[in-house]
Amino acid sequence: MPLWTDLEEQQEKNKIMILLFVCSGNTCRSPMAEYLCRALLKEYKISNVEVYSAGIFATPGMMPPHYAQRVMEDIGIDISTHLSRELDRELLDSASFIFVMTTEHEKLLKSLYPEFSNKIFLLGEEDIPDPYGENIEKYKQVCDKIEKEIKKFIEKFLLRGTHENCNRC
Repeated sequence: MPLWTDLEEQQEKNKIMILLFVCSGNTCRSPMAEYLCRALLKEYKISNVEVYSAGIFATPGMMPPHYAQRVMEDIGIDISTHLSRELDRELLDSASFIFVMTTEHEKLLKSLYPEFSNKIFLLGEEDIPDPYGENIEKYKQVCDKIEKEIKKFIEKFLLRGTHENCNRC
């Protein structure tokens, strides 16, 4: 089922939409996506969306690496209180949309949980590489890419048709 059809169904049901970002360990990419998305939703004044993150292979209770915290702090977002959590069936079931960071994540989740295949999507058009263990510049590049892709999603799907004469929608 196309993404837009699912969004229309969510709006018709007048539900809170739940976005779930998934990566490997839930310490770098998916928490950055979660907190960036929350900030962007606030900026766009969208309030009917909840945002969460989890990791396919996460060790629960791990904090984001220093570089992840610093890159996010540089753009005014504090992720220092984030603690990793492992992806589970309950999270998958409650999510309206599940955004993964790589095609490998997408393939794995769709094979392990075929019943959720229709709501699992790659965030963007290409893989977002794991910056874990890399330098701060890599973390910044990953953060920028995640932010760009989330903005595209919000502007294309969540703001579609809500602003007259808006050249971004």
